[in-house]
Amino acid sequence: MIVTATMATAPLFHAQWVRAGTHISSMGSDATGKQELPPDLFHKAKLFCDLPEQSRRIGEFQHADAKIQLTAIGDVLSGKTRGRVSGDDITIFDSSGLSLQDLYIAQAIIKAHMEYKS
Repeated sequence: MIVTATMATAPLFHAQWVRAGTHISSMGSDATGKQELPPDLFHKAKLFCDLPEQSRRIGEFQHADAKIQLTAIGDVLSGKTRGRVSGDDITIFDSSGLSLQDLYIAQAIIKAHMEYKS
């Protein structure tokens, strides 16, 4: 497993360093120009993200060929499509985030604070 969460604007490693069966979570690419992964890795991996349109615009997959298929992680979680199908699959999840995630975390923090005060 590889997890990246940086402010990088260039790949942090080479595609050939990634072995079969590796999962990569890229969390730092959340704005135009940011980049953590080598684009040549995308051709041999299954690509997942929060929202494909967002990932192509501001996420890690802004550096991917437009023909490469991106799968919304929600489609995997709801059973509409499959995620990893083989132990040798290389999977990449680009987490550029959704505002709903921020709102949920804020709600949990407020709730915890209110319970602490009582």
